[in-house]
Amino acid sequence: MQGKIKWFSQEKGYGYIVAEDGKEHYFNIRDIQGANLPRNGDFVTFESSQGTKGPRASSVVTDPNSQASTVNRSTDERVTCTHCGKKMMPRLIIYNHSPYRSVCPFCAGVYKDFVKNPCFIATAVYGDYYAPEVIALRRFRDESLNPYTAGRIFIKAYYRLSPPIAKFVSQHPLLASAIKPLLDALARCNE
Repeated sequence: MQGKIKWFSQEKGYGYIVAEDGKEHYFNIRDIQGANLPRNGDFVTFESSQGTKGPRASSVVTDPNSQASTVNRSTDERVTCTHCGKKMMPRLIIYNHSPYRSVCPFCAGVYKDFVKNPCFIATAVYGDYYAPEVIALRRFRDESLNPYTAGRIFIKAYYRLSPPIAKFVSQHPLLASAIKPLLDALARCNE
């Protein structure tokens, strides 16, 4: 099928494509083929299937002639470092096989942190910030919990209490393997 990227977040690892028939298809970062991540407005080709919560896209390929992908590539894409004031291309730092932050190559000042709202416990259990289950749980947080006051209270409490729990889980593989089936079930409901 063909469609257009409605919304995609590199930080969260998922997004939506509007197909030619007008239906929205969910996809995550692992469904993308090739080295370039799509931008909002890019035209893509993809395979469509039915997920548990609606249409799902896989094998997403960005059209090289897409408007959003080819807009003024000749312009200077460097950014200004807020620390030293120099024009630069940020350098990416990877930690545990995932983007961690980008820094200025001149002064090493942090340009952008990629892990702002991590799923601490799920990441500890699966060992990967971009594991499909972690992305599904992040989507659950954003779409099922965050719209409601009680959900936002739960999220706030989770971010306050979960870092030491996640550290403990990551140091005890048997506990992680006991928690994994519960998180698998919750993730399956949100794919």
